[in-house]
Amino acid sequence: MEEVREERKEKTGARHPAHQATLFLEGRLGEEGFHSPRLPRGLRAAVAGYALSQPEEHRGEGVFTLWPRTDEEGRLTEVQVALKLKRPMEGPELVVHGILLHADGRRFVVLVQPKSGEAFRLVLGRARGFTAFLEPRKAYRFEGALRGGRLLAERAFPLGKWVLARKGERPLPEPIEGDRNPHLEGRRGKEPAPGEAKPKERPEEAQRPAPAPPGPEGPPKPQKEARPPGERGPRRDPVRVWRAPEEEAPGGLGLPPPLPKGQVMGLVGEGPYYLVLRPEALALWWPKVERLLPEFPRRHEVRWYPDGSRAVVAWDLEALKVWYKRVLRG
Repeated sequence: MEEVREERKEKTGARHPAHQATLFLEGRLGEEGFHSPRLPRGLRAAVAGYALSQPEEHRGEGVFTLWPRTDEEGRLTEVQVALKLKRPMEGPELVVHGILLHADGRRFVVLVQPKSGEAFRLVLGRARGFTAFLEPRKAYRFEGALRGGRLLAERAFPLGKWVLARKGERPLPEPIEGDRNPHLEGRRGKEPAPGEAKPKERPEEAQRPAPAPPGPEGPPKPQKEARPPGERGPRRDPVRVWRAPEEEAPGGLGLPPPLPKGQVMGLVGEGPYYLVLRPEALALWWPKVERLLPEFPRRHEVRWYPDGSRAVVAWDLEALKVWYKRVLRG
């Protein structure tokens, strides 16, 4: 039984590498607290880890290991001073190991689950030029820096492959940086040969003009009745959901913008812009819309109406057109 437990512990550890969020900054730790010219003025800096249990060994000037926390915009809100490095700093200024919950054109939302203590969310901004697509619900190692009071991700690695490389079991994986992710697989296409650029849809393509695709004509094929939203489990996208009032509201707030005659789904509006799905189209098309919502690169809302219609509302028409094409392709 003990052998089985040890084997299970080893396998579990291989599947779930330890998570961390560490910022390396120069500064000074004294009896009055920690100070660094790189930290925003007035930021709370607590003492934790070895710096708390063995204060005499970690006081003075040097490069310190900090545990950061951020707000929803990626701004640094708190740091915990863990220890002072004994050797010169080598490697990136910021290292984050965690599960990617959400990614868009400007930030990553990462769930960090340390060995001890409670799990927390960290928001990392995208550094300039880092536009590569990362798959949500997968574990990554992010490397970056502190810039202007914000944590910025400059590159990433699949965490499992990076851990195996550190153990010497395989070569170091290629970094995900710039506009290229060499580790995409499955629905994102085959992995490219070395030195070959991978054709994919980039976030900046959402800004290129594209003709509006026509909505599907006529009623969809008969499908099983869609389950109520409450029976599908938690929503995977973090967008705000707006429900129209049940009673009749002035200005047509209780109804989506009308579609052309005969259409059950399509793009309408003059700003903001709507992808409207009539009740007849929900069973066939809404699962595809919901599945691709986390990949929409711009600010948007999901709206529910009393007549059963639903809509995705955005303020960037070209981004909505490009994303709608992906929905139609399935």
